[in-house]
Amino acid sequence: MKRFLAAIATLAVFSALSAAGAADLPLKARPKPPPAPVWWTSAEALAWSVKSTPLPPLLTTFTLGSLSATTGFGGALGVPGTTVLSPDHLGYGVFPGGRLTLGRWLDFDPRYGVEASGFGLGSRSAGYSVISGGSPSLRVPFNNVSPAGLGFPVGSSSFVLADPGFANGSQFTKSSLQFWGIEGNGLYRVYSKDTLGVSLLAGVRYLDLREGLSIVSTEVQTGGATNGTYIGTDNFSTRNQFVGAQVGVKAQQQFGQFDGSLLAKVALGDNYQSVSINGTSSTTGFGLPVGVIPGGIFTQSTNIGQQSRNQFAVVPEAQVQLGYRVTGAFRIFVGYDFLYINNVVRPGNQIDTTLNLSGNSKISGVTPATLVGAARPAPQINGSDFWAQGAKVGASYAF
Repeated sequence: MKRFLAAIATLAVFSALSAAGAADLPLKARPKPPPAPVWWTSAEALAWSVKSTPLPPLLTTFTLGSLSATTGFGGALGVPGTTVLSPDHLGYGVFPGGRLTLGRWLDFDPRYGVEASGFGLGSRSAGYSVISGGSPSLRVPFNNVSPAGLGFPVGSSSFVLADPGFANGSQFTKSSLQFWGIEGNGLYRVYSKDTLGVSLLAGVRYLDLREGLSIVSTEVQTGGATNGTYIGTDNFSTRNQFVGAQVGVKAQQQFGQFDGSLLAKVALGDNYQSVSINGTSSTTGFGLPVGVIPGGIFTQSTNIGQQSRNQFAVVPEAQVQLGYRVTGAFRIFVGYDFLYINNVVRPGNQIDTTLNLSGNSKISGVTPATLVGAARPAPQINGSDFWAQGAKVGASYAF
């Protein structure tokens, strides 16, 4: 019994000493949570469409026996029996493209951040072509202000490309477009609580829109007194370079692993617009010297060259995203974008369809040719609006 009591006493003393020693040991600190991510980056694949490019009437035909068939060379606009063969616009379909974004919250105050982004669409083209072996008849319609004696009726008139038993002809029209832009913004996080975050942004934006339009008209005369071939080429190209300041707001709401976000912004600034016009006419036969001269049908010495101007422009844009957070840092998303520019120049709007062809020796048949009368076609720099919109899919990573 004495031995048992001695063992219990020894155990009690040892336990007391161990507890006292443990009380002297420092407590271990709780592990700190990992720092919140300050960098983010994203990559998107775009599938956008744009507003189709406008065209004036470039090619007509007419019904035999109609008033159009007996007026001038036929196919004149505004005359019963005339049918317009050319479309009034060209659609480009879906553009593939991409966008990259990189941003960072600042160390000294995580409410402030910076973000840079850039997008680009792959170049696409669209066009149409009409070829005739003489039937149907093909005409290039225009408003003629050439002096009497040139062969074209004054007013609504037409240029012969094809006629049964007289000439074979064709017209090939092609338009192309490129569109890209970059921007840089400062961010201010005005609200962040639970699963909702709202930030304001302000920065600068640059957009670059380029288009080209080429019209090739051919007449191969086979039934005239003096046969020959005429080829007229008209080229119109435009460029819009927008630079402006922008403001906006973006908000994101988390729903578990899913999230939704909305971005709305508007940029105000200067759009530098330039229009370049050139063309050529070439002939073989017709009793004319073989060769190429400046000026086609819609391009003459009176409008060949370059025009430019600066215009105030407004560029609103909206983006919507639905995302899924695969991990804490990595998410995937789909979305929709819409961008609008209220004032741009586009090639088809720069075509002057009022012509004085007396200065073109390949058309007037006079060598050397001298312009007599009004200086038309005149250089044009006409504005219109433009939009781009479409779907996107991408991934983002925060670190």
